[in-house]
Amino acid sequence: MYYEYRGHYSTKQKGVSILICTLMVFAAIVPLASASSMIGNTHVQASVQQAASNAGVRSGWALQWSHAYGGMGHSQLAQCVGDLDQDGVNEVIVGGYENSGMCRIISYDAAQQTYVEEHAWYVPGGSYHIPTGACIQDLNNDGILELCVAWGYTSADGLYAYTWDGTTLTTLDWYHGTGVDWLYDCYACDYNDDGTVETLISNAPNMGTGPYHVTALGWNPDTEKFYYETSWACPGGSNMECPMVWSGDVDNDGLTEVIADVSEQSYATAGTWALNWNPDTQSWDGVPVWQNYGSATVYGDGVADIDGDGTPEIGIGSYGGTPQGWLFEWDGSTYQQVWNGQYPSGEPVIESVALGDADNDGQNEFCFGTQQVHVMGWDGSAYYEEATLETGSMLAGMNIYDFDTDGLNELKACEIIGGTGSEFIWKYVSPDSTPPVTTCILEGEMDGSEYISDVTVTLNATDVGTGVDHIMYKLDDAAWTRYATSFLVSDNGTHTVQFYSVDKAGNTEVTKITSFVISHHALLKLSVRGGVGVTLTITNTAHTDQTMVPWSIMLHGGVIIVGKEGASGTLLQLKSGAEVTKKLSVIGFGKTAISVTAGNVERNATGRMILFFVVGVK
Repeated sequence: MYYEYRGHYSTKQKGVSILICTLMVFAAIVPLASASSMIGNTHVQASVQQAASNAGVRSGWALQWSHAYGGMGHSQLAQCVGDLDQDGVNEVIVGGYENSGMCRIISYDAAQQTYVEEHAWYVPGGSYHIPTGACIQDLNNDGILELCVAWGYTSADGLYAYTWDGTTLTTLDWYHGTGVDWLYDCYACDYNDDGTVETLISNAPNMGTGPYHVTALGWNPDTEKFYYETSWACPGGSNMECPMVWSGDVDNDGLTEVIADVSEQSYATAGTWALNWNPDTQSWDGVPVWQNYGSATVYGDGVADIDGDGTPEIGIGSYGGTPQGWLFEWDGSTYQQVWNGQYPSGEPVIESVALGDADNDGQNEFCFGTQQVHVMGWDGSAYYEEATLETGSMLAGMNIYDFDTDGLNELKACEIIGGTGSEFIWKYVSPDSTPPVTTCILEGEMDGSEYISDVTVTLNATDVGTGVDHIMYKLDDAAWTRYATSFLVSDNGTHTVQFYSVDKAGNTEVTKITSFVISHHALLKLSVRGGVGVTLTITNTAHTDQTMVPWSIMLHGGVIIVGKEGASGTLLQLKSGAEVTKKLSVIGFGKTAISVTAGNVERNATGRMILFFVVGVK
């Protein structure tokens, strides 16, 4: 059971949305807050000047879209992107507390260049009815994606499976059995490497009666129902919750590990754990990754190879204590802390952690939020802060996916508790310092280097960076004009076109000049005279030789005994300035019309036939 929410949001089919979009407005790349870094056992202060002077620090991040949903903000939804309705455009799942709890399906409309809402709904009852987690996966391996959403503070909490066809949201199943006390998130992975992707749920046993922090569910395609597979309870964590999980082969054993943080909000933590599947016991063996967090507690996690050494790092974000992030890596026998950055003036990270290639440079980044979004990379010898994006409030979720279906990743974060309850999507735009290149195309009939007809001028520009913004041109002594479409030049004489282009980054091309001459005249001159028959003289008035020139002489009217078929042929070559004569013999009587052609030139005359003669031609 669910309630649809329509309100004043429109559907994708109508192509209208009230979602507020700030298109490619460059996000503030703020100075790095004073951050402390822990590399091994050496404590290093990373100052503003040191970070800014790092050759790898890059600008280029732009805020593609944001929308204020209000209230208490949104939840971390682990795997929130996929083409649910098979229309070739990814759907994005957002939602959380807001003012009363709502889950929303949005997608990027390329025509409007913004994200539009397709559907919104909630599970009724309870105090907030909030979506606490979401993952998009192919539950039954039929090639069509389904949506799993964890719901909390409703009258029917648990994990729901849905299908979305672009018009109708259909509930497939509701799981509320073993492992469900109060769910934080859900996550899809093949945790036991059996070739089938399962659904993991992150649970808060301290908000119920069960002992489990992580539970794995399978899917029965025949009954279209979840079924229970296994669970894990964190040692010493019975009074704590597991906010989220991630997975990867973090110890290079060729098998999948599940990474789980277990804490009691900001008060206590049981640390970060790697869950290794044991096929003999058909259960997880929990291995501590790190438990020595001091006064901090941990909530957010992710996995990716940041330093490119073939071993994935585990990225962790804090909840309690000083806002900070950590990176851990397997050294062959144990997990080691390889980086720690602290941001005392920030907000708790909570679950706002994402690892992946956020800026599409072929290298993964560790992104986490302490009110600001910190984008951490690897410069070949050390971890460093590539960029810092301003949001202004506490964040609860972060994702790296292709949100707008352009083949490139974007970075999304969402506010919680404070601020305006906003969602943000940033896009990395490579810095562009290269101006556009403009070409000028002239079209018309030419005689040598001159045009003997009107000339059409077409300007085309290309840009390898941000794209062409506009083209400017100036014809002869006229004013500079913004180019819109091809234009015609008709006057005889020498003409000059000056032109240049400007790209969207403001790079301006050096002005180019193209000159040409127009001299309207025919390439051939025709003269016709009478006498014995009709004589056509063809003169090449062009500056170049002409070849394969068709010609003809025709009579119309009078009594034509001989010559009624006319005469015609082709001149194989006629040199510049040369002339040639062609003749039509006739026998006839009376007035006749004479039509002669050569190439594309035609001339008409009249005359009178008297036997073999044609007289009075004019």
